[in-house]
Amino acid sequence: MLILGGILIFRTNVEQTINEYYIKSATVSLWICVIGCGLTYYNLASNYKKSIKMFGIEEYEEPESVKRARLFGSTRFEYVSIVVSICMLAFGLWFAALFILMGLLNP
Repeated sequence: MLILGGILIFRTNVEQTINEYYIKSATVSLWICVIGCGLTYYNLASNYKKSIKMFGIEEYEEPESVKRARLFGSTRFEYVSIVVSICMLAFGLWFAALFILMGLLNP
């Protein structure tokens, strides 16, 4: 969020050093990262709330399947949505860093 805010606030100064195409691409990538971060947080929190209703309060000695269901959800759709949101987060950060680095190295 700080990098995204810095890019948006100091856009004119940053555009002088980095090509405009790279700034736009990095901004879009950072927004994808922020959306992925929000989706990941929402999915993890909702899965944990659902697991408390299903399995009760977390105990010290629980089977691994219950621990996994608390984190990733009990259905295949919940698991896939966690994986997709984490991939959005990772790829957004990766491409934002790549576009900023390519813009700085571009003469």
